[in-house]
Amino acid sequence: MAIQILRKYLLVITFCFYYSWGQISKFEIKEYHPVSDEITSLDFKPTKFNWSIGNRFLLFDEVKNQILEVDKTGELTFPSGFNTNSIYGQFVWMGVIPEGIGVVDRLQNTIHFLDFRLNLTSTIKFEPKLYPEMVTISSWGKFYFYSKAYNSIYSFDRSLHNAMPFVDLSKERIPNNCFMDMVLNKDGDLAILSCSGTIYFFSMNGKLEVSAPVEIDDPKYIISIKNDWLVFNDDGNVFSMETGMKYKVPEVSMPILDIKSNNNSIAILSLNQIFVLDVK
Repeated sequence: MAIQILRKYLLVITFCFYYSWGQISKFEIKEYHPVSDEITSLDFKPTKFNWSIGNRFLLFDEVKNQILEVDKTGELTFPSGFNTNSIYGQFVWMGVIPEGIGVVDRLQNTIHFLDFRLNLTSTIKFEPKLYPEMVTISSWGKFYFYSKAYNSIYSFDRSLHNAMPFVDLSKERIPNNCFMDMVLNKDGDLAILSCSGTIYFFSMNGKLEVSAPVEIDDPKYIISIKNDWLVFNDDGNVFSMETGMKYKVPEVSMPILDIKSNNNSIAILSLNQIFVLDVK
């Protein structure tokens, strides 16, 4: 009994020590990328982004429905071969895929495939017409779409051009169909964050494993990093779903417009700048 108490006591000491230093050592600014004057002169205002290749980023202006790529020197690359500001389309996701760069159009129910110079190589339509609000992609290149119209998550088989049901959220008796973010980890497990501040975790086979509340106000973004799920709000507060710990990102990186992870790094899109943070 004494040994068990001692172990618990040492665990508490370790926990408290880690927590006390978490805000200092957990997130460390690694890189800083200001938005170039050229982007500003184009009246392009990025509200979403994603990692590209070679230390570059894809930027997305949701109001203009336009996409471009920027490298660390500020040099810009523009898509070629498809209309990036069509009034008939609405892009909801862009990112690196095995074939190059993928761009998902919600209203057209299409995926545009681009090479790494952002030249259009092909476009495919998926069925059924899901009008997906959120998109994420697995490490092996499979797309997952959240459709509010169907209140379901679909996986997409590119060889069949067919989206297949992955999770029917109505059958899971989830009390609402309002969601903020959806992410996969490297093992294929999926997390989806509800507007009420609860995260639902699904296995790679689509089985609901657990749900849990997020203990920060107005949670908005999920990332998977290392063996943890971190949840952020616009004010830079962070909650670890694995440990229950709370952190704060460096104040200079706020307000947060969007956030993405890549290996052990986190990129934050703020006003006119991108910060890359190392997770310690």
